[in-house]
Amino acid sequence: MALVRYPTSKPFPFSDAVAANGFLFLSGKVSMSPDGQPLYGTITEQVNRIMHSVSETLARGDAQLRNVVRAQVWLSDMAHFAEFNQAWRPWFPEGFPSRSVTTSRLAFDLDVEIEFQAVLP
Repeated sequence: MALVRYPTSKPFPFSDAVAANGFLFLSGKVSMSPDGQPLYGTITEQVNRIMHSVSETLARGDAQLRNVVRAQVWLSDMAHFAEFNQAWRPWFPEGFPSRSVTTSRLAFDLDVEIEFQAVLP
């Protein structure tokens, strides 16, 4: 099985994504600049920044959001759940991937982290 690694531009020891066996596995994404600086804001602002970054990473593997089959979401507090769902909904007009949501203290004290798995077209 061949692996294709998509390196990150951030100063951290991980790949943005790894393609393997017909799937694209994305590292967890937080609201962050390309050089690794955290970008704070509302839950909606963080989700939108994350989803733009995810779209760019998927495109590197010739995939799109419609190819996402699974998402794991971490929120800093379940009080953000309703706003998260509102911000998430418009990104998947063709149907939602399977998804889990849990809470955790996140890197840089951000409020949202999302990890994705997609099937390659």
